[in-house]
Amino acid sequence: MGRKSLQAVRRSQILDAYEEIVLEEGLEPASLARVADRVGLDRTTLHHYFRTRNDLLAGLVERIVDGYLAEVREVQAERESSADVSEILDFLLSPDFSRPHYDRLVDEFSAASYEDAEVRKQLRRLYVTLEEFTISLLLKAVPDAPPERVRETAYTLYALIEGAYLLRALGFPDDRMRAARRTARELVKALQRDVQTSAPQLEEK
Repeated sequence: MGRKSLQAVRRSQILDAYEEIVLEEGLEPASLARVADRVGLDRTTLHHYFRTRNDLLAGLVERIVDGYLAEVREVQAERESSADVSEILDFLLSPDFSRPHYDRLVDEFSAASYEDAEVRKQLRRLYVTLEEFTISLLLKAVPDAPPERVRETAYTLYALIEGAYLLRALGFPDDRMRAARRTARELVKALQRDVQTSAPQLEEK
């Protein structure tokens, strides 16, 4: 693997500084000036990599998405891509899917999204990207499923995952997470049953 370019290294350093400030003080105080000071750059140099606060927001969202997906792809790679969608959902709803750092960042986005339209836009982009990834997993498992049913199931699954982690962080017991895993598996099975049930009907027509 080749060495990262200076630009890639510098962008990563800037995003590291931005993350630190967001986690320490929240999104609002994380201005371009604060980030430049933290990373040891002047504003002009910082603008070469991120021209506006919105660019920083977009960069941080991309980093969060990449972090989530990297963990899932690592599981797939360990199993030589043989992991089915139910196994991946089990992983996403297990203690092995550790992501407190990312969760704290998303919490900051969520709190700020009520007042800031750009934050709301970027937060929605994060969830849409993760929903699309869930759709791709379902299509691999149930390729003949109607697109709208797949999208509905993906949305429900992702809402289940997010809700389960929120409640776990609030102290709900681990057996609730096990219940969420069972529910996720049932949602996938329901989608598979729908396809199996509709196939004979199509043949009769």
